[in-house]
Amino acid sequence: MLRLYVNGLTHPVATTSDMRAVKIFFLIVACCLTGSCSDTEPDVKKISVDGSDTLLKIRDDSPQSAAQAIEAIRQLLQDQHRYSHAWKASELSTMNAALASGRGASISKDNLALLATSKPLYIASDGYYDPDIGSLVRMWGFYTDKFPINEKPPSAETISSWLANKPDFLDIKVNGNIITAKNPYTQLDFSTLLEGVAANEIKRILAKQQIHDAMVIMGSDQITIGDENTRPWTVKLKDPFGGDLGQIDMQGNEALFSSGNFNKFRVAPTGSRWGHVLNPRTGKPAQGSAAVVVLHGDPVVADVASTALMAAGPGDFRRLVIRMKLACAMMVTEENELLITTQMKKRISFFRDPVPLGKPIANGDSCQ
Repeated sequence: MLRLYVNGLTHPVATTSDMRAVKIFFLIVACCLTGSCSDTEPDVKKISVDGSDTLLKIRDDSPQSAAQAIEAIRQLLQDQHRYSHAWKASELSTMNAALASGRGASISKDNLALLATSKPLYIASDGYYDPDIGSLVRMWGFYTDKFPINEKPPSAETISSWLANKPDFLDIKVNGNIITAKNPYTQLDFSTLLEGVAANEIKRILAKQQIHDAMVIMGSDQITIGDENTRPWTVKLKDPFGGDLGQIDMQGNEALFSSGNFNKFRVAPTGSRWGHVLNPRTGKPAQGSAAVVVLHGDPVVADVASTALMAAGPGDFRRLVIRMKLACAMMVTEENELLITTQMKKRISFFRDPVPLGKPIANGDSCQ
């Protein structure tokens, strides 16, 4: 018998295998040393900005690269808050105040970039993603950090007046660094877009720091950094009726964004929930949809699409999924019914079975 000495222990290996067993033994040891034999816990870092936490889970970092990445991400989020917060002190809120008074306003390159990014998404979503409804959001009282909201909702007359004077996002004009709008109801709000934009910037930061296997969690939204060989990240999906609805294994470089009526909402007179996602066509909170999940390769598309589908509700789910070219999307309705694409159904392991509302929608072969 040949004896191998590893980590203080002797291991017998039969010589009749013509040394193949020795090769196999060392291959197994090498795999375990590189972490393939067990799922090691990732290093978790928390970044807090303005009361919101972003979690960074890293599997392959060095302490120095992680520290540099965290500082760069914190600065990114602080800068984003400074120029784009819709209702706290920011460049955007100053600009909105000028537009409300009928004056032109200076627009920074950062907000100009958000404006440019928003236009094709506004068109693709058929206006369900509308960054020009800040005045409506304010009317409903959703510019707050305190939920749920129990105050009296706007009257039917107030909502009708807003709809009669509804601003058109495509009417906004930019000349150089000056933005103008004829409609005083024009109030920009890029909140539906910001996490997706930040996620893409975070991906670039991590790549610069040579971090290639990580997950970023921003509230209920996640992005993964990796490739086809990266070990999947298992994410549980929140059930709008309580607990977890199911789970999904995210591959490298995917974005999972969700929208629902379970965190930020008003208490309706009937005791039901009015979620913070507003339907620009009705001037009211989205009706019929309880939760939406979108899986996509582009965090910006996932972010916008999850809100647009929530606003559209069950009746426009199929049309909007096809219009926005979403291969992986699902909705749970307020009646516990399920609308889902074929590829999304393949990716999710459900813990319970919502009632199917029609057949799965075949709309592409890849979530990317």
